[in-house]
Amino acid sequence: MIRRVFIALAFCLAALPVRAEDVVIFAASSLKTALDEVTKGLPVRISYGGSGLLARQIMQGAPADIFFSANEVWMDAARDAGAIRPESRLELLSNALVIVGHEAVPFEDMLASDGRVATGLAATVPVGIYAKAYLERAGHWNTIAPRLVETDSARAALALVARGEVPFAVVYASDAAAEPAVHVIHALPELPDLPIRYPVALTASAKPEAEAVMEALQSDTARTIYSAHGFGVP
Repeated sequence: MIRRVFIALAFCLAALPVRAEDVVIFAASSLKTALDEVTKGLPVRISYGGSGLLARQIMQGAPADIFFSANEVWMDAARDAGAIRPESRLELLSNALVIVGHEAVPFEDMLASDGRVATGLAATVPVGIYAKAYLERAGHWNTIAPRLVETDSARAALALVARGEVPFAVVYASDAAAEPAVHVIHALPELPDLPIRYPVALTASAKPEAEAVMEALQSDTARTIYSAHGFGVP
């Protein structure tokens, strides 16, 4: 019964008022600012959220044409479930992790404080998965974990800091660049064995019009926009 309720809720969250010819994109919330600009004027409707939730919705049959994930794990899960077209998959963008604060304070003071730290769910949300791994490798996880506030997306964590509800957050560098109400306190070093990549792919049920949109998402103009919003573009 609980599972049926969850699935019903997932479809409600995915539901969008779309025209038949619209291409529906399910995209990680951290892509919103850049992707809204990239797709301006295109016949698309975009549903933003945590990559894990979006992947599960697609695997359960939600009507999406393109999946743009914030990590490879959830794209792999969609592939293994037969929910995407593997040949269309492209590792389009990269990102980095930063620690932001509502106030500009030294990183050492942030570590020594008892202020709460927001990030995505460490078990399922890409930014949270990355945050745990990166902080563990840097030796800061045990200090920060007891203060953690877990959210359902990177943008939700960012919003808590922007509103002053939580003093700190671990978010993507692109998110920090998009929010003037936060200050970057510390940039976490990239882990070569756990790079932050954004794969995009057509879903198994994608309509023919989605192929043109996929081309637009990887055009030179789009790449310039992604770069301007803080993403790495190969």
